Amino acid sequence: MSTPVAPAETALERGDYGLCLQLLEPLVADCPITDPAGAQIRMLMVTAWMGQGQEEKALSTCRLLTRCRDNEVRTRAKQLLEVLEAPSLQRPARWSMQLPTLDMAPQMGERPRPIRRRRNQGPPPPPPPPTGPTTAAAPGFAVVVLLVFIGLTVLLSGCGRLTADIGLPGPDRVQLGWTIDSGSSQPLPWQGRFARSLEALSPRWSASQPRGGSQHFQAPVLRSDEAQRLLQNTAAAAAAAAGLDLPAPQLELKERNWLIGVQQRLELSLDLQALKGLPLPELRVRLTPPAAGRHSQGSPQKPTIGDGALLWPLEAGQVNRLTLRIWRWSRLGLGALVVVVLLGVTLLLQRLRLNLGFGYPELPS
Repeated sequence: MSTPVAPAETALERGDYGLCLQLLEPLVADCPITDPAGAQIRMLMVTAWMGQGQEEKALSTCRLLTRCRDNEVRTRAKQLLEVLEAPSLQRPARWSMQLPTLDMAPQMGERPRPIRRRRNQGPPPPPPPPTGPTTAAAPGFAVVVLLVFIGLTVLLSGCGRLTADIGLPGPDRVQLGWTIDSGSSQPLPWQGRFARSLEALSPRWSASQPRGGSQHFQAPVLRSDEAQRLLQNTAAAAAAAAGLDLPAPQLELKERNWLIGVQQRLELSLDLQALKGLPLPELRVRLTPPAAGRHSQGSPQKPTIGDGALLWPLEAGQVNRLTLRIWRWSRLGLGALVVVVLLGVTLLLQRLRLNLGFGYPELPS
């Protein structure tokens, strides 16, 4: 939030709605409603108008905010619009007691009649406690609220499954992907923040949503060093969306060319010690091709082959390491080897023909 809006938020927290509107009205002309800052300013003005009882102004502004491009602002505006458009209920007459009107003015020529007072049945009620002006919350209150929201986010994230997809389509080629399944028909709160953070990364991710609470993100095929940087940036974005701080993962692909094939060695390290004791979804890494499972080593969990891929479950609170060895045949190298073998066989047959006395082949005379 920008600095000019901070005094208005402070006045709104104290309940000083007039001062809040006085501070926000000069900012409306410079910030249109299509701008994110302008939409946030008008949300504060709607709250102040509701506190003052000016429901017409709040209602008209809420209707404009429901067409805002920001999903969060649009959702909040729809919720406030439902409250403002709710019909007011009339209180039944039997819920209150009405006192008859007393004629306190004496008539002409008559002396006022003394009013008989009933004796009190008990001691008078204590006076109400004194109230002062509304004060702002203590400085530590915002920290407590932030910690509660972070805890709720982590708690709500303790279901479903988070899968990191790593594909090896060819030599020095890596393709990354993420699959998030909330375990329900609705996405988790941090899934939206994670999707928005991926939009700012380069290269761009392609997103798909097979069903309500499931999301799949896939990056283009990259070189191994580019894939390592993208994996580190994406893991940092996922941790920031959940309010966590994790070390960067390490992905290293070593290759050795033997002409007829390429020997690949993949080393992956994920430090999840900061997640110890937190309720988390099921974490795992899915690697393709699955044929590499015969030459893989993982700790503390061992990888298994399933669903047409190599599945490696991750354990929170531990440093997870995986070593993978893959052999890829080279079509060009195999073709060259076949040509060399056929040429050797041809020379051998020609040598045998000369030893048998047939001589070299001649054209007919």
